[in-house]
Amino acid sequence: MKYILKILRFTKELKVYYYVISFLSVMVAIVNLVQPLLSGWAIDEIQLGTSADVTRLVIIVSLIFLSDLASNLLSNLNGYIGDQMSVKVTKLLSDRYFKHLLTLPQSFFDKELSGKIINRLNRSINQISSFMQMWSNNFLQFMFTTILALAIVAYYSWTVALLLFALYPIFIFMTV
Repeated sequence: MKYILKILRFTKELKVYYYVISFLSVMVAIVNLVQPLLSGWAIDEIQLGTSADVTRLVIIVSLIFLSDLASNLLSNLNGYIGDQMSVKVTKLLSDRYFKHLLTLPQSFFDKELSGKIINRLNRSINQISSFMQMWSNNFLQFMFTTILALAIVAYYSWTVALLLFALYPIFIFMTV
């Protein structure tokens, strides 16, 4: 986490992107967690049988559709902004590394192979920008969804939430 914060501080010019991506990730997590609640309400209404309110059911189904549409739009927008941020991180780091290379003394280049320097810098920049893209497009949404889901489960049953919280490291370990 220390290195992530260091990268964020080093690329602080992009903090607007970080805020927008964080906000959109929270919104996607909220919208995705609303869908199961709406589905539960629809199932409860259908179980009433002939005494079910069809108008209420149509409203719930419409809300499910709208929440799915909103989730897709917000997720796509978040992905687009994350991709843009990744390109800007690549450009920013490339410019800064190139400026740093220009300040190095000639003796440094006499000892090092130029291809090795360029390859190392290129690989580092690509890995950092790829990580930032994955962080913004996937990991951040996963974290917010997990936290909000645990909060919702804790509202209904704190013991189940505690059990899920204890099991999450196992789930993550199995998927990595």
